[in-house]
Amino acid sequence: MASRIGFMDIKSPVHQLHPLTKLWILLALNTSVILYPDWAFGMVIFLVVLLTFRLARVSLAHLIRKLRFILVFSVLLFVVQVLVTTNGNIFIYLIPRIGPFGPAFPVTDYGITRGASIVLRFLVIVLSSMLFVATTDPTLLSYTLTDIGVPYRYAFGLVVALSFLPLFDQENETVRMAQHSRGIYPEVGGIRKTLRTIRYTFFPLLVSALTKAEFLSLSMDGRGFGYRETRTYLRKPVWKLRDTTVSLLMLLLLVVVILTILGLLPQTWSV
Repeated sequence: MASRIGFMDIKSPVHQLHPLTKLWILLALNTSVILYPDWAFGMVIFLVVLLTFRLARVSLAHLIRKLRFILVFSVLLFVVQVLVTTNGNIFIYLIPRIGPFGPAFPVTDYGITRGASIVLRFLVIVLSSMLFVATTDPTLLSYTLTDIGVPYRYAFGLVVALSFLPLFDQENETVRMAQHSRGIYPEVGGIRKTLRTIRYTFFPLLVSALTKAEFLSLSMDGRGFGYRETRTYLRKPVWKLRDTTVSLLMLLLLVVVILTILGLLPQTWSV
């Protein structure tokens, strides 16, 4: 059963980047779109993320079920922002004046641009994080974190968290298929249906997670994990010229954004 979450071992230019480079790209892009609240800038970064998916040979259809929820939430987020933001030039009222009542719920240009800005920032953060997980080997990421001084216990904890994502995703599919074979179709809608879904889905996943954690701890004890303060590694990523180039470009982007916010460079947004 193919998992929709987790590292995908594919040969691509993005996969070949150093793990620290990809981590820096993730932090720089997300920080930039958060600090620079312009919908046009957010759209550019969003398109860059989509092109990076293409460059990494990671199909968005592979994440379609997760993206479906994200897109629905993005639409709701946009609608809420448009409705609650009343500043700006009014285009139309969703509820026109009817006798002594109304008008209500104005749609303004400021509300539309603000909603687009927030939605694009949300999509950039979520999709770039998905891309980072899909293109970064957790083991190599752990090695690089220990190289820069992170205690290997904490680095190993990150590896376990990233490695368990696809396992839990597969386990969730297994539980759903088992429930469907028994004629049970979990639903969410109302307290009774939600509690029923938790009973038939969450509890089996919880038991599975605790069982896997117990097996992992026994395996770590049997292999002497933590016996020595330092470790040796079978594989180590190599920092190359392309990593330096990409890292400098991300640093330049972040510097330009910060200078724009400080007013040292001209800005084009007012959201």
